[in-house]
Amino acid sequence: MLPLSHRTKIVATLGPASSSPEIIRQLIEAGMTVARLNFSHGSYEDHATTIQRIREASEALDCPVTLLQDLQGPKVRVAQLPDRAGFQGQSAGAISLIQEAPIDLVPQDRADDCPNAIPIDYPFLAEEAELGMRILLDDGQLELEAIAIAPPVVTCKVIRGGLLKSRKGVNFPSLNLRLPSLTEKDRQDLEFGIVQGVDWVALSFVRTAEDIRTLKTFLRDRGAPNLPVIAKIEKPQAIAHLDDLVRECDGLMVARGDLGVEMKPEKVPLLQKKIIRACNQAGIPVITATQMLESMIENSRPTRAEASDVANAIADGTDAVMLSGESAVGKHPVAAVAMMARIASAMEPELEFVNFPPTEFSETNALSEALNVIDKIINLCCIAAFTTTGYTAKLAAAERPGVPVVAFTPEPLTYHRLNLIWGVIPLLIEEPVTSVESLVTAVENILRQRQIARSGDKILILGGSPIQQVRGTNFLKIHTLRDR
Repeated sequence: MLPLSHRTKIVATLGPASSSPEIIRQLIEAGMTVARLNFSHGSYEDHATTIQRIREASEALDCPVTLLQDLQGPKVRVAQLPDRAGFQGQSAGAISLIQEAPIDLVPQDRADDCPNAIPIDYPFLAEEAELGMRILLDDGQLELEAIAIAPPVVTCKVIRGGLLKSRKGVNFPSLNLRLPSLTEKDRQDLEFGIVQGVDWVALSFVRTAEDIRTLKTFLRDRGAPNLPVIAKIEKPQAIAHLDDLVRECDGLMVARGDLGVEMKPEKVPLLQKKIIRACNQAGIPVITATQMLESMIENSRPTRAEASDVANAIADGTDAVMLSGESAVGKHPVAAVAMMARIASAMEPELEFVNFPPTEFSETNALSEALNVIDKIINLCCIAAFTTTGYTAKLAAAERPGVPVVAFTPEPLTYHRLNLIWGVIPLLIEEPVTSVESLVTAVENILRQRQIARSGDKILILGGSPIQQVRGTNFLKIHTLRDR
């Protein structure tokens, strides 16, 4: 098992730059704990090969890697632009939008009727459009304003111009679009992900808690009711329903790319803090994503501002920080993961996290609260949490203790899923455990073998009696490793 110098988890998106067996191994060795599979790109064959390579490297290194399936979601895009000379004057599959000039938008099925318009793959635009509304293209690089509506055409004025290429994204910040939370592609991708054994699934462009319920119903109908779901927060409607989403999902992602397009960029830093705090209070994991080390797509070192961005997210209490293009298509994927690990390792010893009151008044929550006091009084080596579902380990980690939470579990699914959770070191316990005494013996033996603890170290054991009772955590035990 690899030594873990940081408790903030690192999510790396795998892609052409990082899908070879050797690079995957190096990413794990550098500190990657979660591999993100972006289903906006790649074939099923590509993803299946990558998943197999991740599992093989994980087993060879004796280190769990969490597989995160990120669904594409209902993204509106520019359709294929026609290759016509004189079409706003530009190259094949692209047009130049000139500031202050008019330009028409039409549904792609009416493109032949309006040869000089921009076709988009959303059929209801003219029905829902409002005069004066903003329309953003290509991650907000280009901006239009609606000045006339004559169905099916919406005429716009170019506010911020530039080159527009086919298949670029289109955002309508003021509209609640008539789009399903799960597209047909998402459903097919989920079927594939379930068969492949992904550990978490992320739903894109979430608007309300009903979107999460729709996904969970689909998973239940497909025999995967316990597959945990992450809501990606990238729409204004999601911010408006944040409390409901926190209650309904298993984790959140601060997806700052589209969030910064749909909302004013100056609002994103405070929203990031608000989302992280809400997740910390609820005891669910949160990932901070997008452009964290963007310059490392090309450069071997990040900017000082990017390093500070990662550090501030860690100080805010994020469970994980994420790389997108940096690891998927960048020139330095391993260096980017290693840099995140170095920043986390430098930050964490200096932090004192806020401990929030319990969300439930149960025995397990009470014990999790108590471990905080014990951690502050006794010089512990680690907290050993015996868990079947992962629930106990997540509660313990949510307290942000000063020592690692070593999660002992007999369940391979739990073993892999827990590596997304801040401060948790998952360990698969294969020997039978039938009593508290055998649990203590197994914990001590494994901690010694893994060189996590040695004679004289104090550990805090969190578990349940009778053993292996789901959500049956009901005891704490301070245990000192004796000389052998």
